[in-house]
Amino acid sequence: MSHSVIFKNVTKKYKMYKNNAQKLLDVVIPDGYGEDFYALQNISFTADEGDVIGIIGVNGAGKSTLSNLITGIIPPTSGSIEVKGQASLIAINSGLNNNLSGRENIELKCLMLGFNKKQIRELMPEIIEFADIGKFIDQPVKNYSSGMKSRLGFAISVNVDPDVLVIDEALSVGDQTFTDKCLDKMNEFKEKGKTIFFISHSIGQVKKFCQKALWLEAGEVKAYGTIEEIVPEYEKFLKEFKKMSKEEQKNFKQMVLEKRSRLREQEQRAANDEDELIPQGLLRESKKKHKVARYFIRLLYVIIFLILIGGVIYATKSGLLSKQQNHKSSAVHHTVEHAKSKNTVTTEKTKKQKKKASTFRYVDVPKANIRKSPDGAAIATVNFGQALQIKTSKKNTDGVTWYRVSFEGYEGWISSKVLTNIKDEKNDEQIAKQIDQLIGFTPSLKEAIPMIGKKKGAEQSFAYTTYKYKKGVVTGFTIKVTGSSPSEVAAQLGEPQLKSDDTLLYHGSKYDFIFVLSTNGTIDTLTVLKR
Repeated sequence: MSHSVIFKNVTKKYKMYKNNAQKLLDVVIPDGYGEDFYALQNISFTADEGDVIGIIGVNGAGKSTLSNLITGIIPPTSGSIEVKGQASLIAINSGLNNNLSGRENIELKCLMLGFNKKQIRELMPEIIEFADIGKFIDQPVKNYSSGMKSRLGFAISVNVDPDVLVIDEALSVGDQTFTDKCLDKMNEFKEKGKTIFFISHSIGQVKKFCQKALWLEAGEVKAYGTIEEIVPEYEKFLKEFKKMSKEEQKNFKQMVLEKRSRLREQEQRAANDEDELIPQGLLRESKKKHKVARYFIRLLYVIIFLILIGGVIYATKSGLLSKQQNHKSSAVHHTVEHAKSKNTVTTEKTKKQKKKASTFRYVDVPKANIRKSPDGAAIATVNFGQALQIKTSKKNTDGVTWYRVSFEGYEGWISSKVLTNIKDEKNDEQIAKQIDQLIGFTPSLKEAIPMIGKKKGAEQSFAYTTYKYKKGVVTGFTIKVTGSSPSEVAAQLGEPQLKSDDTLLYHGSKYDFIFVLSTNGTIDTLTVLKR
């Protein structure tokens, strides 16, 4: 039996940056910035034609990264990957354009896979029949539920007849009838000798459908073998993990982080070992040349910057800029004045927004009480990350400042000792876009955020989404998400402005984006609230 997929010492490394400035510096300055994050480390395995392999592991183990490598969506950082034939990925919303209809998405994806118009017309009825989403086939995909997107994606992928099929949690949504239909289709593939990788948190489905299991832990292969050998050990691990105390779970997470950095340490040791093999004289000379090169490049950047500044100063003093402006028409001058006036209004509006934002304080302890008076009884409880708008403040006899706040119909006082002020704001649209790119859940934030401000009953219903209301108006929502680690979130969004052991808070200009972690240390839910 010939091999269909071969991984040899495959590593996938990402860079984690604290901010956008570090990304820029990492490109232009030879020293390099950012911290290496190893999503996968030295992965080696082979899959034979006809193998059905279940990829298992807790959230953040590297399963989705592996599926993207198999299908060629992303390249490896090092190592080699050989895939015999065409590989196709089935994941919720994978490769679907939200602004196109289901029918248009079928045509687009088939064109990208190399099919001509005639072949697509022949395939179209079969794909539509398999998806079985009725009239929605001619509606924009952005209006689909998670189950409908999964149906369409699965129908396209299986009907183009790939040689290697990768299914990433695509059967986690939808009804049991469609799941059984998909499993029947996958059994047909199995009989044809195609290779299938099945990623699922449902151990029952893995047992029912797969022959082999690949267990990933912290980006490494923990075990690879038959279902009978691997799954019982994995189930035992899950059972033991759930029984762990919070301290033991914390130690386990620390061990996982150490594993993630092991390869980086090995690379550093290897570099040091290479240095030891070089005669000290040559090594010193090499380092000296490298240091001179770094300083030369930095000097070059400084010279270019000074030339640009000098050019601007010269143009200003010589009157070139003023002469150029004199040639402009009065209409252009009016436009400039109008823009200045508009900019002034915008600046004043921004100042007001900042002033308004500064009146908010955030709870930075696990729980805190709002009291009837500074020394009175508790009337409400607030949790970590809760934003509270300050109305007034006063100091008690001990010199402690107390703030008067409103919370869910209650009005009372809370100590400044349990609150913190977040001064810097991130761009809401940028945060939402980065979260959608990282997690890719349904609904996207681009779809869900516009529901905030709508009256109850007018908002669109999404799977895995719970809305929050105030006086009959949507003020935020919570989405159930899985599959990302806090380090991956930090790599995409930067460090959160507020964090605890199980909460990450990103503070935007209008909204707060709050990630809550599950017991195994991965992202469990995302809450978006308008302040």
